[in-house]
Amino acid sequence: MNLLERLLAVFSGEKPDVMPWFADLTYWYRARLYYGDLPTKYLGERGRIRLYRDLGCGAHEELYNLPGSVSYYNVKHISSVETLRDGTIIREEKYRTPIGCIRSVTKFVPKSVSSAHIKYAVETKHDLQILQYIYKNQEFKPDYALQYDRLENWDGVGFVSSLPPRTPFQRLIVVWAGVTNTIRLMMREPEELEETIQVMSEADDPIYEAICESPAPGVYFGENITSDVISPWIFKKYHAPYYKMRARQLHAANKFIYVHIDGTLRGVLPLIEETGVDCAQSVTPAPVGDIPVEQLRKSAGSKIILWGGLPGVYFSRLYSEGTLREMAMDVIRHHLKGHKFIMGVADQVPPDGDIDRVRMITELVEKEARYS
Repeated sequence: MNLLERLLAVFSGEKPDVMPWFADLTYWYRARLYYGDLPTKYLGERGRIRLYRDLGCGAHEELYNLPGSVSYYNVKHISSVETLRDGTIIREEKYRTPIGCIRSVTKFVPKSVSSAHIKYAVETKHDLQILQYIYKNQEFKPDYALQYDRLENWDGVGFVSSLPPRTPFQRLIVVWAGVTNTIRLMMREPEELEETIQVMSEADDPIYEAICESPAPGVYFGENITSDVISPWIFKKYHAPYYKMRARQLHAANKFIYVHIDGTLRGVLPLIEETGVDCAQSVTPAPVGDIPVEQLRKSAGSKIILWGGLPGVYFSRLYSEGTLREMAMDVIRHHLKGHKFIMGVADQVPPDGDIDRVRMITELVEKEARYS
């Protein structure tokens, strides 16, 4: 079996010859591009394909996309960028509507090669009303060209997936309002928040209809859930009903669904299986996460596929190669039986990651994680 066939076997409830091993190299790759020390043979899409093939791991984060484009009526989207001497980049995004304007600011930091919000767009009740206006005036046009291209070019090594917007509540947390503003609005403006979530959900309908018709076999709920923020009560109220609704819709179209839960797990992981989602992806075990490797299956339930197991930080030279190797062996010892585990980096190989460790995991999996 090739790398993709192994993963699809697990999603189909079948036994592969070897435990699938899929790594997210996007953060490491982006950092190497930024610093200008990426080998020439790995530049461009053909270079990225060669990188994964050389390392012997499957690709997934490289290959998701929203299969179409979003536009708005009576909404003006304005972006501006300021680059500072030290390489810091300040990016401002404005959405102007007939009922008002919302504005966000993000900051790119060269040292970490990453960005974060320093101001979120939604802070008040009126901001929620503006956000409702934006989504009520949203239009989506499907376009499957990129997925067809990736299915051909990455065949055998890459899992191509559609990437819908995050679920409405999680979108508020991650994209529009941040944790503090969202929780404050949930407490002080519950009716307006509920109305906003409903409007966002309805705006998602054309996107999911297009995804059901798309050629990609996977659908990635790129939620970035952590139990530190999403309590069991919040998950049951805002996430689970939405997952159940979309899972029924997507399974009717023969899609495989995986949800990105890359933070602490103890509060939410036990609740995912009952939503109908096929796979909890990027699960990070203790001591980086909060559930030991040997307890992941007991916590998650017997049916759901688990994907992860290898904390991304262990690919850094700050930790010994032996620490990573032992974690991988723990995954194999506790999760080879039942063929419902996909070995993966949780969450990403970091910018200072030792890329040779990815190849080391490949060799370990091929030797030790074979099914009889």
